[in-house]
Amino acid sequence: MLVSIFQFDVAWHDPAANLSKIEEVCASLAGKTNLLVLPEMFNTGYEMVPQHLDIQWQDKTIQKLSTLSAEYDMIIAGSIPMNRDGQFFNTFIAVNALGVVAKYDKIHSFSLAGEAKHYEAGINRTTFDMNDFNIQPLICYDLRFPYISTNKQAVDLIIYAANWPKARVSHWKSLLVARAIENQCYVIGVNRTGEDNNGYHYSGASMIVDYNGDVALEMEDNPAYITYNLDKPKMMAYREKLPFMMDRKWDLI
Repeated sequence: MLVSIFQFDVAWHDPAANLSKIEEVCASLAGKTNLLVLPEMFNTGYEMVPQHLDIQWQDKTIQKLSTLSAEYDMIIAGSIPMNRDGQFFNTFIAVNALGVVAKYDKIHSFSLAGEAKHYEAGINRTTFDMNDFNIQPLICYDLRFPYISTNKQAVDLIIYAANWPKARVSHWKSLLVARAIENQCYVIGVNRTGEDNNGYHYSGASMIVDYNGDVALEMEDNPAYITYNLDKPKMMAYREKLPFMMDRKWDLI
């Protein structure tokens, strides 16, 4: 399966500008990828007071992604601020031509930035299937908690959509590799670049890590996109040769 990741300097409170950047990348990737993954809160920036946002952009963002999916034949995924029944969630969405096909509410709120005060925490893990890959979506701070990606039914790909600060980018890199090693699966981390209106600096460093923990691709700090082919048969052969996950003690997890 061909997966592309797009890291960019997310324009603050300007969904139209951000979606325009995404549209340009989709056009360049037409016929060259199956899945495009975007950072956390890719349409607005990492807004900790979601009441400041124009809620209409929630549906407009989904509609635009669905249109792009239909036109360029790919699923597009990432996180957005989402209001449901008057409550805000930091929600990972995967969108195809028909609309949202999978969503996940961020379980671990980033308390240091005040996220827990303004966004409801999710309560359920989720996975979705695509091109014979079982995919688990997660968001940024979830990366620090390995139990959330420890699944009785092994997944093939874990995706982290993130706004991970430059100050702790070494943690980002190490934890992405660790999650791949312990789950013997592909791991993708997509981070933003630039500086947001909260004063946080982001260094990109988006990565694709394979099932052995080897970094297949690592980006620098500039806006860019890359594509990589995930090879499931090779991953399954690796798991069969080294069946470490069979020895997990589920009563201790």
